[in-house]
Amino acid sequence: MLVKTPLKEKQNKQARPNKRPEAKQGRNRPKSPNGFNSTGNGRVVYGTQRKEEKKKFSLPSVAAWKLIVGAIVIGALGVLYLNHIFATQQLLAEVQQLENQYQKAKRQHEDYRLTYDRMIGPKEIYEKAKNQGFINGGPADQVIIVEGD
Repeated sequence: MLVKTPLKEKQNKQARPNKRPEAKQGRNRPKSPNGFNSTGNGRVVYGTQRKEEKKKFSLPSVAAWKLIVGAIVIGALGVLYLNHIFATQQLLAEVQQLENQYQKAKRQHEDYRLTYDRMIGPKEIYEKAKNQGFINGGPADQVIIVEGD
C-alpha cells in the first residue's frame, strides 16, 4: 500500500540537481533474441539478461472475505467428510456383526440337517426294520406275483 505525504518545502533551499550520468549508448543497445546482451561485434555478454523477461510468480490478489468464506466452506466439507467416514465405519461394524450371526445360524442349521439326514437315512431305516422283525427282501427288481381267485 502506498501512502503519499505532502512534501515539506524548504524556503531557502532548492532541489538538488540530478547527479546521475546520462544514459550511455552501451546500456540502450539492442538485445539479442536469446535474452543476453550482445556487443556490437557479435560477442555475447553472458550473465546479463533482459529485465522485462524476468517474470515472478505472484499469487492473485484475493479479498479477505473471500478467503474467510473459502476456509469456512472447506472446513464444513471436511467435517462432512469425517462424519461420512465415521458413519461408514459404524455400518461396517454392524454388517460384520450380522454376517457373524448369519454364519453361526448357517452352521447350526447344517448341524441339524446332518442330524436329521442321519435319522431318516437308509441305514437307520434298515436297522429299525430289522429290530421290528422285518426281513430284507433283497434287490428291488424282483417280480411279485399275486395269486388270484
